[in-house]
Amino acid sequence: MADNPSRLSVPDVRAAVKRVQTEGERLVGRVRRDTEALVARSRRQVVSELLRTTRRVQADVRDRAERVLHELERRRAQISATLENQAGGLVETVSRRLNFASGAGVKDLQKRLAGLEQRVGRLASVRNVPTPEEVADLRKRIAELELRLDAFVRRGETPEGHREKPLPGA
Repeated sequence: MADNPSRLSVPDVRAAVKRVQTEGERLVGRVRRDTEALVARSRRQVVSELLRTTRRVQADVRDRAERVLHELERRRAQISATLENQAGGLVETVSRRLNFASGAGVKDLQKRLAGLEQRVGRLASVRNVPTPEEVADLRKRIAELELRLDAFVRRGETPEGHREKPLPGA
């Protein structure tokens, strides 16, 4: 597990959940063995003790699971906020570049957009955190920017309306 509990990764959380599950199974096995040893005692006393032990184990497992789920939700929100900030920065960069669009600039922006779209896709699949709606919204925003860039290139214009020489193949 990571040295800093506020920096838990999904594999760390999964490992923690697996440890809790293993510990729970071990405790249930121990309770079962203890129960068999106590069968000689009064059945009522044994059942009562077994029930108390089972409830304690169940409460402990539930508390640990709730803590893990809370941490996962906090991490999801944190990663979503980071993705939103990155997308906002991308929109600002593209907007600034549109004011000075040239053939080379447009190609450079198209490459960057494609790379960022791939990065967003990888982050979404690797961390499995953003909701499908968030990913769809990011892709929609990227597609809109690509359409705007294509329109400028086809018209041979800059955003201010000045004509440029048409690009070869445009």
